[in-house]
Amino acid sequence: MGMALDESTEGLVELESNGINAYIDRDLLRSIEQRGSIYVDYGADRFGMTGFSIAIKKNPFDKSDCC
Repeated sequence: MGMALDESTEGLVELESNGINAYIDRDLLRSIEQRGSIYVDYGADRFGMTGFSIAIKKNPFDKSDCC
């Protein structure tokens, strides 16, 4: 499991936020929704490394990451 840009989306659930579409397995989505909401962010860490972070949180203002 991971991020992919060119795999088939057949049988996946499409999610959209701020004009960006993402696709996720239906069973995985149900499991995640029981724990909170999915938040995706792009930014830099304290070492200057940039990239995406994905977290599952009940509160969007919670700064801790949840697995």
